[in-house]
Amino acid sequence: MSDVSLSSVLSFLDTDDAATVVERVRSARGERTKRTARDERTFLFAAPEGESQPTEVVWIDVEAAFDARSVEAFAERCDGRGIDGTLLTTGDEARAEETLALAFADDEQLDEPDDNGDRALLVDPDEVEAPIELVTLPDLVGALEDADLDEAIIDEYHEPHEPEFEDIVDEIDAEEARAAAEADAAGDAGSGRALALLVAAVVIAAVAAAFVLFGPF
Repeated sequence: MSDVSLSSVLSFLDTDDAATVVERVRSARGERTKRTARDERTFLFAAPEGESQPTEVVWIDVEAAFDARSVEAFAERCDGRGIDGTLLTTGDEARAEETLALAFADDEQLDEPDDNGDRALLVDPDEVEAPIELVTLPDLVGALEDADLDEAIIDEYHEPHEPEFEDIVDEIDAEEARAAAEADAAGDAGSGRALALLVAAVVIAAVAAAFVLFGPF
């Protein structure tokens, strides 16, 4: 097993890989899952053992790009189907918490609309009651550890997503070399322009001197 942390590995996963990890957690709990993509969004339907129909749907977005209106609509659809809704992200936890709160805050918890019609929270996000759950990176780390899947996930995913130290050093060296080459090129170009201006100045001075000495034709 690598010494890289589980949270670091998870933070590099794309949405498809994150969905696979969640599927493995749910399978370890004895749940059946079905993944679906709609409007470029990834959803995972889950059914506990013994249930023929899903009882929960998880909207997975590793970038935490949820917006309040879509979250509200998602919650309404879940309620209409009588199933639990969950948002899951390995991205910006504070951003996801604020988005969830904005979707369900009441008027007293929101500021007046700005010029764009957007409203800011007047309270902490955890003070807003939401009908759906938010699962973030620390929650997923805990779920994997509880299912004894943490080492397997690290071994499986850290190589494609976690660059080695030597690779990072090579990238830094290459970037420094490019910057130095660009600086040298800029210096050469500047020197060339300065020389050309100097020659031009000498020529102009010579012509002016000749005009003074010999007068007009």
